[in-house]
Amino acid sequence: MNNREISTLMVDSMNDFANLVKLISAERVQHDSVLTERQFVTLSRINMHKKIELKNLSKDLYVSTSSLCILLNKLVEQGYVYREEDPKDRRNTFYCITEKGHVLIKAEVDHLLDVIGHRIEKLDEDKKERLYNCMVESSVIFKELL
Repeated sequence: MNNREISTLMVDSMNDFANLVKLISAERVQHDSVLTERQFVTLSRINMHKKIELKNLSKDLYVSTSSLCILLNKLVEQGYVYREEDPKDRRNTFYCITEKGHVLIKAEVDHLLDVIGHRIEKLDEDKKERLYNCMVESSVIFKELL
């Protein structure tokens, strides 16, 4: 198999996956979700790091710092995130999750897993196992491509 064939298959798979993500996100939001998709992703990423600088969060999410600042300001206003100055360099600001934010992100993640789980329930056991194995193997390969 040549690179072109693999690239074409990857594009098709990315489109299918993007459509699945849109459907799942829409279902998540329909059921009393508090956060927008972008807020959810941002809060999840901050939660993974516990404490992260704006520039590093921007790199992780592949968004500009200016648009991220707007989103973070809203999360701060809502009480889900707080800012912390770097004691070594006051020009650096870290973003951390509040207790209210931890409670919310846990509930949102649980809800998202339920939404995805309901979709997976429709598959027979053989397809579930194949999906699992493909996801594990693909994840390793995708990380090599990053």
